[in-house]
Amino acid sequence: MSSPTASPTVSPTSSSTPTASPAPTGGSEVDPNAPDGQCADADLSVDIAADPGGAGAGSVPYVITFTNSGPECVLEGAPGVSVRGDNDSSQIGEPAEQQGTATPVTLSTGGTAVAALTVVNIGTDGGPLGSACKVTAGEGYRVYAPHSFEPVFVKSSGVAACSSSSDFMQVGTVTAG
Repeated sequence: MSSPTASPTVSPTSSSTPTASPAPTGGSEVDPNAPDGQCADADLSVDIAADPGGAGAGSVPYVITFTNSGPECVLEGAPGVSVRGDNDSSQIGEPAEQQGTATPVTLSTGGTAVAALTVVNIGTDGGPLGSACKVTAGEGYRVYAPHSFEPVFVKSSGVAACSSSSDFMQVGTVTAG
């Protein structure tokens, strides 16, 4: 029987570098599918915390929060999320499967957008994924805002991940926070 993993409360340990929209500056890439007024990476901070709503059957819910410190801007879609090891240098297992229907969320200065992250409670033995999941401890999450190419590393020691090709995370689209 799997034992529950500790629910991390994490904060960013690094900030991302700027990406301008709609035109790239300083060599930064811009997703051509980004919404008009896309939030600049440099204006977003990222946090991941346990969802106070509680766990579902065999899963652990988290909330990813994007906070805007810049001028009014827009986020639309699901963030990219993966578990990282070796102090953010290597990805462990598969990235979170993105789900949901994208709708634009306008963030004023100080405004937030949130995305639900659901992780299979794999414990130390693979949990409901059993032997299909080779459990490995990660050091945190790498998060990309929707339509961004610049990640933020959110440190959280002891994150359980499947180092095999098993899908163990799902992330939804951003909604108003």
